[in-house]
Amino acid sequence: MEEFLTVGLWGGEGGDRWSFVVNNGGIIGMEIVHANGIASITFKCGDEYGVLQHSRKFGGTGEGWKTDKISLNWPEEYLTSISGTVADLWQHIIIRSLSFKTNKGTEYGPYGVVTGQPFSYSTEGGVIVGFHGRSGTLLDAIGAYVKIPQKKQDNTLKMALPVPRGPGPWGGHGGMEWDDGVFPAIRELHLYVGDSVIHAIHVSYQSKDGEPVLSLKHGGEGGEPIDPIKLEVSKEFLIRIAGFYGPIEGSSSFKALRSITFYTNKG
Repeated sequence: MEEFLTVGLWGGEGGDRWSFVVNNGGIIGMEIVHANGIASITFKCGDEYGVLQHSRKFGGTGEGWKTDKISLNWPEEYLTSISGTVADLWQHIIIRSLSFKTNKGTEYGPYGVVTGQPFSYSTEGGVIVGFHGRSGTLLDAIGAYVKIPQKKQDNTLKMALPVPRGPGPWGGHGGMEWDDGVFPAIRELHLYVGDSVIHAIHVSYQSKDGEPVLSLKHGGEGGEPIDPIKLEVSKEFLIRIAGFYGPIEGSSSFKALRSITFYTNKG
């Protein structure tokens, strides 16, 4: 089994979980049924020997809705980006639109209706080799599997996993949930601070192969970057986190992280 990076899930909580990933080969086509949203998606993949495989249809029939097909010239062309929007339809949070992009710069979509909360993921040096999600009569949620590139001098990946787990979270109830997953080590922490508020954070992790994996920037565009916190990976690691959260100036009803402190095994 090859090593994959899991990104997403974006969308609602309805439907049943599903997963489709290509272990040896690549995605060579997709079929998307859409109108006011995404009704379903189907994948076609192939391997180096020309053996084709079709996934089942993830979602409903979308009777009367439009069907579009995507064909890729794999292995020269492969998926590198997915984006879309999430919004309510018929009292259910679903995927309302989807778009894809390949390493050749070709863009497919948008399919569906571009409305609601946007999401996007683009890999640098990696390949999207599968998808996972939730579906019932419609496509409720979607995420992707990314093949980790071979060791290079600089093959940093960007990633996003929005479902939190573990201790916490601490803070207010606004914003979107996120979770970067689990990695063998943390290399650097980058914070953006201003007006006594932590505006954003992103983290550089280390994969089990020793490669850097850079998270998305979690937070807003405000604040100024402070000097990054750099850890000596082989000898230093985080053992404790502390901080304070509370109302921000000018909005007593909105709570945010006001301060944060990290402690390592070196004191």
